[in-house]
Amino acid sequence: MARNKGHLYLPYDEQRSIQVEYVHSSRDSAKTTVLMPFAVNDNWRREIVAAMQAKDPGRTTIQISNATSNAIKLSSRRPTASTPSPEPEMVVEPTAADNNRRAQNIVGNYLTQSGMYTDQHRSVLSDDSHVHRPDYSGFVSQVAANGAGAPAQAFAQAQHVEAITTPGPVGDRDVYLNPNNHNVFTLAHEDLHRIEHPSLQAPGSRLTPGTVEGMTEYMTQDASGLDFRTGGVPGQRGFTYRNETEAVRNSISSGQYTSQDVQRTYLRGSQSPTDRIVGAQNSQATGNQGNVTSGQSYVSHGNSVQGYGQPWNPSAATSAFTVSISPGRQAYQDMGSGPAYQPARPARPPSR
Repeated sequence: MARNKGHLYLPYDEQRSIQVEYVHSSRDSAKTTVLMPFAVNDNWRREIVAAMQAKDPGRTTIQISNATSNAIKLSSRRPTASTPSPEPEMVVEPTAADNNRRAQNIVGNYLTQSGMYTDQHRSVLSDDSHVHRPDYSGFVSQVAANGAGAPAQAFAQAQHVEAITTPGPVGDRDVYLNPNNHNVFTLAHEDLHRIEHPSLQAPGSRLTPGTVEGMTEYMTQDASGLDFRTGGVPGQRGFTYRNETEAVRNSISSGQYTSQDVQRTYLRGSQSPTDRIVGAQNSQATGNQGNVTSGQSYVSHGNSVQGYGQPWNPSAATSAFTVSISPGRQAYQDMGSGPAYQPARPARPPSR
């Protein structure tokens, strides 16, 4: 493995550890990005930072992003000088049903914490019949059918698209996942689109597609404990809605609106918070109009194709916010956001 990469071993139980990858910045000797296959709460973040700094005390800026796979790698062997990264003894691959539930829990616990999760939301997200995993040719057909243009254009674009959520009333929207390019965080993003307030899709909506995608991805990362997220095929990975998400974060940090305004606008269509977000949006005038941040024109909001933007350079990424998730290590079920949540049993890796 290259010198700027390596593995951390995080405690799982008394005998085993979880192996995760990290990437050191090539430009900033204090910065490291840790790539996680599951959502991260405050307890996990503290353990990640402590493990990284114990390994390399000079690494004082620790960012958390998503791994390329949701597989959980478990090992009972400890690193040694001769074997700094022992091979995991067990790799647990979440099933499709596992990831459906994990994404539902990421979104549900996050919104429960703020009192925004309704019975309708719970019912919609528990209905797996609207989450589709076509083969690649079927996914290309969906990209073409949902506004990408000619079939040749759809074929060229589809590899860079993680998922599509079709428009329609809440409860009737369908998600189509790219079989070669998605993970549990993709599904959490699309689950938010499934319960997005209809006013955001209505003709004449004052919110641009870029603002809506920025709000969606901001909540996805906030709920998942990620500082940024990447997607794309190997060798062509990029940031997911980077500019759009940063526009939302910058507006929140500058006091133009709040994270509560984002949720109230997104889920309820409330007038006052919408006015504040529209004001910030118009003052920023980003001009990206909801397309992916590279400027390529994939299907825009309404059909909600999730693309990716600039190539991922860990040294250029910034730690944009501090997540606020209540304690409780429920990593493999992605629980822990609901302040009153008490698991029935200790978290375990998802079954095969």
